Amino acid sequence: MTGPPLSLWRVAPPEASRAESGTGTVALAAPMPAASAGAFSVWFHEAMRRGCRRSQDVEVWLPAYRGKSLVRLLTWLVTERLAGPGAAVTWRLDKRQGPDSVARMLTALGWAGITRKRDGRVIELTGQPPATVSMPDPECFTERIGGQDLTFSADYGVFSPRRVDDGTALLAAVALSQPAVDTVADIGIGYGALAIALMVNETARSAVATDVDSVALWLAEANARRYAVDLKVTCTPNPLDVPPTPLTVCNMPTHIDASSSGALMAGLVQRTRRGRLLLVVHRALEGRYTRHLANAGLVVDRHPGPAHVVLAARARRSP
Repeated sequence: MTGPPLSLWRVAPPEASRAESGTGTVALAAPMPAASAGAFSVWFHEAMRRGCRRSQDVEVWLPAYRGKSLVRLLTWLVTERLAGPGAAVTWRLDKRQGPDSVARMLTALGWAGITRKRDGRVIELTGQPPATVSMPDPECFTERIGGQDLTFSADYGVFSPRRVDDGTALLAAVALSQPAVDTVADIGIGYGALAIALMVNETARSAVATDVDSVALWLAEANARRYAVDLKVTCTPNPLDVPPTPLTVCNMPTHIDASSSGALMAGLVQRTRRGRLLLVVHRALEGRYTRHLANAGLVVDRHPGPAHVVLAARARRSP
């Protein structure tokens, strides 16, 4: 990555991201900061795999919901990608995140000269990163999907990090019973269990995918490399930001607001105009999503499980 020097790198979730002239942002999740003249933004999963312009000043905003294991991974990112020689790096976190334990972790990882300062409710830990650091190994688990035992890296606050969740397991079982396709779209891919299972079990030759979590996308890319499958990811909430495919799969999030849910469903309906949709929802919400798809003029079949149901939607054939 070339260009003029940056005065600051900021590694941050959306609520702390902002584009300012002469600075760079590593975005941990969507949305990306609004474009601004002289500012540079890159997704976390992209920054992890390519060189970046170094800076003498780095801020790391540690998300509360990610867990402290992310400190090790962000130490690698800062040391190997962002910080120039002698750079000062400031970690910003809420006092409820345990700044004392984070400071001890940083010291154990080789950080030097750590100082502590309070800025309102935020605690700032400032120090110098180690000269070099090894890439940490994320937590993994192995699960049988279809006819394959598959190992997935799943860590750093992603959804269902110890096993494939029941909804995804049901969706995989239904999808694996469908005709094979060249490309599948996985909307909300997480760390990639479903899309990778479909490719390894030869239900799809390749996959395109979206998620709003750039850390999850980095894990999905790593898991895809483990099995040498063709996966292309995009950090976005919009299902239409990846090309049309003959099959789209989605595990509907249960904890999103009505506006986000409506936008996601509108995008899924549009994708179904040019292919099939397999959507897994909790059984308590089946009626809502079935009505949404039917009201859009789609034909909907159901594949029930103990606590979830897969809604199989397709466009009506012209007479």
